[in-house]
Amino acid sequence: MDKPKAENVYLDLVIEAASECTEIWLGDNDGHFVQKSVGVLRTSLIPGDYTVEFGLGTATYPITLAKISHLTEADLVAGPTCPRHVPHLYPGIE
Repeated sequence: MDKPKAENVYLDLVIEAASECTEIWLGDNDGHFVQKSVGVLRTSLIPGDYTVEFGLGTATYPITLAKISHLTEADLVAGPTCPRHVPHLYPGIE
């Protein structure tokens, strides 16, 4: 008998920038960008560790998504920053 496949659980995440014109860049913990939005980012993701930047190349803030979350730029800026991970590509992939 085959084992039933475990279904991934997706959690809602909302991130609001201080300005409706600010780009929000969301990345995974391996340095790959997952999603970009302007002003407000609304998404559903698998629980885990992510990073967010308010403008590409600005400070990077860690997010651990373990429950449905609604975060603001002020919430994240008040916390710690983290280094942006540089993704490693396999040879031959450019």
